Amino acid sequence: MGSYGAAKAAVKDTLETGWTTTRKLYQNETPAEPWPPKAVVPGSSFPQLQPWVYLEMATMPGQTIRGVGVPGDQLSQTNGMIFVHVFVEDGAGEDLATQYAEQIGELFRSKKLYEADGCYLRTWVPRVDEGGDAAAQSEIADVNAGNWFRVTMSVPFQYFHQG
Repeated sequence: MGSYGAAKAAVKDTLETGWTTTRKLYQNETPAEPWPPKAVVPGSSFPQLQPWVYLEMATMPGQTIRGVGVPGDQLSQTNGMIFVHVFVEDGAGEDLATQYAEQIGELFRSKKLYEADGCYLRTWVPRVDEGGDAAAQSEIADVNAGNWFRVTMSVPFQYFHQG
């Protein structure tokens, strides 16, 4: 039987397989070392922080349910948002973060990411925000406030469960 958990896993897999440009971090997972991602800069004793992305999913309050087909068959619908936050080193400008957020948005644009046994998750049109200091996003775990600038790609989704 299909499930919301499997649909969430399909969203994660879409980012995992479709985005190889930067490191990725997921909710309630410990990042691999070195963290935060850094690169050696020739001629400098200080490493340079590298961009990375963070995936979140959130459902909206409330759920709709309606009858479909024969009596007793119902379709429930859950609405939510997929967020992929792109982090670049503070002071590096916003162009790269915006570019990455737009590219990631295309991975999710108007797709059916999951379908199994009467359940499916589809996405709509992604949006990229104007960005800001990552310190303003205190609900994002594992963010070093003050070291990062954030641009977020968000895309609405609908999860349908027939049964």
